[in-house]
Amino acid sequence: MRSFRSLLARFTRLTAVWVVLVILLAACAGGDDKSPDEAANTTDSSSEQQSPAPASAETPQVQGAAQAEDPVAARVNGQPITLAEFQRERDRRAIGQDVQPATQAAFDDLVLQTMIDQLLMEQAAAREGLVVSDAEIDAELAAQSEIAAANGQTFADVIAAQMYTMDEYRAVTRGMLLAQKLSQVVANVSPYSAQVHARHILVSDEGSARQLLTRIQQGEDFAQLAVQYSLDTSTAAAGGDLDWVSEGVLLQVEVEAAIFALQPGQVSAEPVRSSLGYHVIQVLERVEDRPLSAAALAEKKQQAFVSWLDNQRQTAVIERFVGTAG
Repeated sequence: MRSFRSLLARFTRLTAVWVVLVILLAACAGGDDKSPDEAANTTDSSSEQQSPAPASAETPQVQGAAQAEDPVAARVNGQPITLAEFQRERDRRAIGQDVQPATQAAFDDLVLQTMIDQLLMEQAAAREGLVVSDAEIDAELAAQSEIAAANGQTFADVIAAQMYTMDEYRAVTRGMLLAQKLSQVVANVSPYSAQVHARHILVSDEGSARQLLTRIQQGEDFAQLAVQYSLDTSTAAAGGDLDWVSEGVLLQVEVEAAIFALQPGQVSAEPVRSSLGYHVIQVLERVEDRPLSAAALAEKKQQAFVSWLDNQRQTAVIERFVGTAG
């Protein structure tokens, strides 16, 4: 029997906020972790426009409106996100979280950015002629309802606990399915890439790395030295084997660059310094069009989608009426 936790995991995955949250953090962080306070003080360098602050964040004024309309939190290429929609989404996201006044502005910015990103995706999907049928939504909801029933839960109660009406949740599900279809179009990457099979020895200081290089050059076994000296506990027992590496996978970019600069059989002429220490690297094999692993292919697709979404942000006309980002 599938557990109720499976339903919650699937439920979370289906929300529009979740769809864009990982992408938002990856794209906006640029590899640097920021606290909510830091995020609130960050100036966005995109083409996003910050409208003059309204008299009240709760009742922002709509500029240029010919007639009365619902207050808006933002506009994306002229399409509004109403203040009521934003506040309701903010309340959903706050469930189970303790948002302090000092971080409220950053929290608001994050919620609004996810909504902006979702709207950008919907607009792009419309341009691509992508649609999600009612039958597709029904099938997805039926699968979730089955999981809930198998665990003695009412699907309607699960949705209500997250502050959704059934109509709202159908809209969220439509957005998620649409984002999946869009990703297949804009992140349609090759499942093959140049890959290098390499191994390394990690030590704490340059002197030790140079001594190891000398011993390898004198004929000592690289793998045995890795077992004996490498500080990388995840690879030392396997003789320092990093397995097959594709570009953009390793967190230590210096190590990755050194790997791809070597030919099979070569050992790095100099120790390679990274934030972890000093590496002695040897390349064993190189294939120009090797199939990517499932994890590497997923990472490649995510990177392509992040790049696409960042471009959408840069070229869109985005007006914010709440929050601090600009």
